[in-house]
Amino acid sequence: MSTTTGKQIYANYNALWHLQTMGVLDSDQSPKGWTLPDPKQKKTRVAVIDTSVAVDHPCLKDAINRDLAIDLFSSPLGTFPYQGEDATIQIPDLNLLTDVTQALPEIQNIFVQLQDRLSDGSSARYKGIEPMTSAAFSNHATAIVGLVGARPVIEKVSPDYSQSGTDEVEFPLPYMGADPTCEIVPISTNFDDDPEMMIVAFLYAELINADVILLPRDIPDPQRTEPELNQETVDGIPLGDAVTQVYVTERQKLLWEELAQLIVNISQKRPIVCAAGNSQEEAAIYPANLASDHNGIISVGAVNAKGHRSGFSGLKNLTVMAPGNDSELFDRHEVRLDEQDFEYTETGVPPVNENEKYSHFDIISTDVPGKFGYSFSPFDADEPEDGLREFGSYFCRFGGTSAASALVAGFISLGVSTGAVASQAGGVMTKSWLLSKCEQLSDGDQTFAFPVWSGSASFPDS
Repeated sequence: MSTTTGKQIYANYNALWHLQTMGVLDSDQSPKGWTLPDPKQKKTRVAVIDTSVAVDHPCLKDAINRDLAIDLFSSPLGTFPYQGEDATIQIPDLNLLTDVTQALPEIQNIFVQLQDRLSDGSSARYKGIEPMTSAAFSNHATAIVGLVGARPVIEKVSPDYSQSGTDEVEFPLPYMGADPTCEIVPISTNFDDDPEMMIVAFLYAELINADVILLPRDIPDPQRTEPELNQETVDGIPLGDAVTQVYVTERQKLLWEELAQLIVNISQKRPIVCAAGNSQEEAAIYPANLASDHNGIISVGAVNAKGHRSGFSGLKNLTVMAPGNDSELFDRHEVRLDEQDFEYTETGVPPVNENEKYSHFDIISTDVPGKFGYSFSPFDADEPEDGLREFGSYFCRFGGTSAASALVAGFISLGVSTGAVASQAGGVMTKSWLLSKCEQLSDGDQTFAFPVWSGSASFPDS
């Protein structure tokens, strides 16, 4: 769709441009340098720690493992939202012999409780608590999992559900994620500063033997979210402690410390892909800032459709950068303003406006169907149980390092699914494989690694 402004008309762009830029799809949207794996083989498992997901989205319903999906928003040890109220838990092949909790005494206690919670015959609904997985809470992760593993489908559409006898037509939804053959396990959380919830989330991903763990958000650890705050002191107290608005108990401090080590430990077993943040963070947000050459944590920044650093993304302390949307810049370091914006004015703009670096391309992904999500439906009622009322709200404009991290997680998953990298190869080896698939690109005097499956990176807006 083109948008008319006072000056120009924005160019159209392919909704899958990000996959073509990463060499996953060819110009005709066919697989580039890979073939679909044998449908009988075990699916690559991607655990996504985020909000809940609109699991009935047509492009997602075959990608989501509903039996393993767990909700930690509603209860500390998890409720299984897509199993019946009277259902009991049966999870085969739990990784009960994992050693990731060694020397972490508080987490070991939580691990024992979680093992008991997941034992065969336990109630799927923890103490009868209803899950908090409403579509109203599900927009972010719905977009995330679409970028990881959405499937193209054909759905039934009725032009007008309010009129009886309206003929249904088949409508293609040819959208796909980076690995359209993987299975996704949503681990839904809230954004409370609760270390136990995130501990359970990572332990659960470890227990179910996820091939890839994706965290497209930060964790609000009071000591690590803004590590630079603790480089200065006030009356001998670290500045981060002096300005905190919430009292942190000694046990919580210990849990936060152990959680950081747990994430590193798990990353030795399986890659953990993390968004690096959307405020040009110097060292990336936590836990992306834990990434090092010695662990399997992958910190992901974003580039726009012209191959430049996205306006919101940092460049330092990143493992890789992947496609995202863009934002304008107006600071002492760079002025990058969109001259096509209808509100743009030259008043106050310095002579050097590097608007040629700005891209209006967004990342397109799946959205909560109907009245919730990023793209709203014109209808107030819930979506019909069978078929679509309309399809405009099923997709959205998305971006940030969240989108970039999701694409990297899907890229790694595709590597596992096609046998390019071994399942359970370990986080460090998988990170090494990812880097071997990267091109070194530059933005000014900065260089960065950009994953490309086949061919060379080709940015559509350049």
